[in-house]
Order: sequence, then C-alpha cells, then structure tokens
Amino acid sequence: MMNRFLTLVFTVLLISSSGPPEYDIVFQNVGLFDGYQDRGVVNIAIKGDTIAAITSEALAGNRTIDGRGKYVIPGMVNAHVHVSSIENLRTSYSLGILTLLNMHTGMEKREHNWKKISKDSAGLSRLYGAGHAATAPGGHPNQYSPDMETVSDSISIKEWVDHRIENNADYIKIVRDHHEWMGSPPLPTLSYDQIKQIIDYAHSRGYKAVVHANTVDEMSRIAEFGPDGFVHMLDYKEDLPIPDSFYQTLATRGIFVVTTSGVTLKPMENMPPFLRDWVTNNLLDSTQRAGIIKEMHENGIMIVAGTDAQQGSMNFGADYFLELELYEQAGLSNTEILRTATGNASKAFGLPIGELKVGSNADMVLLSGSPINDLGNLRKVEQVWKNGETK
Repeated sequence: MMNRFLTLVFTVLLISSSGPPEYDIVFQNVGLFDGYQDRGVVNIAIKGDTIAAITSEALAGNRTIDGRGKYVIPGMVNAHVHVSSIENLRTSYSLGILTLLNMHTGMEKREHNWKKISKDSAGLSRLYGAGHAATAPGGHPNQYSPDMETVSDSISIKEWVDHRIENNADYIKIVRDHHEWMGSPPLPTLSYDQIKQIIDYAHSRGYKAVVHANTVDEMSRIAEFGPDGFVHMLDYKEDLPIPDSFYQTLATRGIFVVTTSGVTLKPMENMPPFLRDWVTNNLLDSTQRAGIIKEMHENGIMIVAGTDAQQGSMNFGADYFLELELYEQAGLSNTEILRTATGNASKAFGLPIGELKVGSNADMVLLSGSPINDLGNLRKVEQVWKNGETK
C-alpha cells in the first residue's frame, strides 16, 4: 500500500513540475550551416522570433520537425538589388533569399515604407536600402531618377549625407562611373575628392560607405580612401591583365566586393546585334570574371553575393544562383560559396542578417539535402521561416 501511495505522490509531483514545452519549434537531428561553417547534425529551437538554442542535447517544443537527412541554412542575402515592386520581395522569399540590399532608389519614401512592411511580414524578404546613391548632376543613375538629390554646388556633402540618414538609409552608396557605355559617351561623375569626403563623413556618422566603380584605376584610387566595399567588380576587357597590385590594395584595406556578374552566364540571343557585339568586345566574359574572382578570393578579399537584380535584367528569383555558379567556376568550395550568400553579407554590412546563432532572428531555410555535399540542394527548399514564422 505504501509503495502505491509513494508512486502516486511521485507521479503527481512530476506532472505538476513539468510545465509547457520551453520552445515554440524544435528541429531535431538536422544538418546546419550557420553562415560560416558546417555545424554537423544538431537540434535547433525557436522561441518567438528568435533562435533560442543550437545544441546536440534533446529539446522539447510545441512543434517538432524531424530533420533527419535535411539541412538548415540562414536566409540567403542578395547584396545588390534595385527593387521596383513589392512582388520582388515575394519572389526572393520563396527561394530562401530572405534579405535584399537595395543599392539605389529614386523614391526614398517608398523604399522606407517597403522596409517597414518587410520587417515583420511573413512571405516577404526583408529589405534594407541606401536611399539615393551619391552622384553628380546628370551622372548615373540620375538619368533614371531625375528627381533624386544629387551632390552639387547647392548642397554640401555633409548635408547630402545627413539627408540620406534622415530618410532612413541603412548605408551610403557612392557612384563613380565615367566610362563610355554601349556607344554613349561618359556621363558626369563625382570627383575623387568628393568621394573621399563622402566616405569620411559617412564613417564619422557611423555608416558604412560602399562604392559603384568598375575599372582598375577607379577602384584602386578609391580604395585608398577606405570605403567598406565595392558593389560591383571589374567590368572592362581593356583592364586585362589585372595587376597584382589591384588585389593587394583591396586586400590590405579589408575592402569587400559584391560581384554582380552572374548576368554573364545568361544567353544573349535576344539581345539586339549592336548591343551583343558591344558587350562581347568590351565587357569581361564569365570565364574572365571567374578568373578575377578566384584571384580576389585567394588574395583574401571577401566576396559577397549580389546580382544587381532589377526590372528587365537579372530577376529576383533563380538568377541569384547564377552568381553562385560563377563562384563554382572560380574554384570556391561549397562552404566558401555558402558564406558569400550568408555570413559574409553580415560581416560586410554589419547587419543582423545571414547567420544563425543563439539570439539571432529565426530567418532560416530548410533544404531537402546538404548544400555542402551538393550546391544544387540550395534550390530544393522545403520550407522558409522568417522571424520564427512560416508561410
């Protein structure tokens, strides 16, 4: 009788002390790439919108997902886009590209509104942006955004940067573009002194400064001013062969590069003959770009995946993977390629994106297989979570 009584008391105490599961969602026995390295098979817990645990120990959750044979990665990042529709954010989300970095808009209020909407909305990639890019009157991209504020005699550089910050820019983008383009003469552009002043003042305000430039001379000279990164790589065949000093200059100063070159893997059959000939004769092809990417990587320059996605050019979906294919051609390992799409963007821009660690946003992608073993598994998305929610 006493044994039965003690068993009953123990059972009651056990039930009363075991509250609800500690976590909302638990992924059991799933492979993990955290943005930087393969963590092997782990258990991952989500609580609210946050990664609450990554461990080999057993975890209890309100919902449990069997991860055997599957793989989790952080939401991927496209670090160079030009969003023109909220639908662009839906397209990227469906493929696990959960962050888009806008690199110029002519409509800052619209960009800010989309950023607010995308922050918490399931089904939309999260958007960050530069607002207006810094350029001279009539310079690129003023031809596409006639109402944008340019850097001119009527406004000081400090005022221009302050206006971008007041309009909620996440980083400052600067354009140096003074090259003939598809038969058209060069457009006006910022002086090197103006570029240095913008970089210096942006940094004094605590903001990253990234630069659109695409020749050896321009990038080498601007690198001396200490920008955080270039958001294009080299473009022109006239720069070949690329001097070793170019790579050494960028590497020594810790400057990252967003490559925007997957477009060279797209067919050109539908391009008008004049443009096709100009591209073939003047711009670096995919093989030449892969060679330059290989040299950048081997010299320690951080590569960040970005496509220059925009209406009528690179799309906001599967074209992203062309950029990663180019890195394969350049000889990067699958782990190194995954970093370009995730953790490298976090380090480059100083944003809470592209990595999975305890305390980070639960922005993650469940794949049906390991992209470490086969990069093609990046296209095999089973489910996407943003802020701990899925759609």
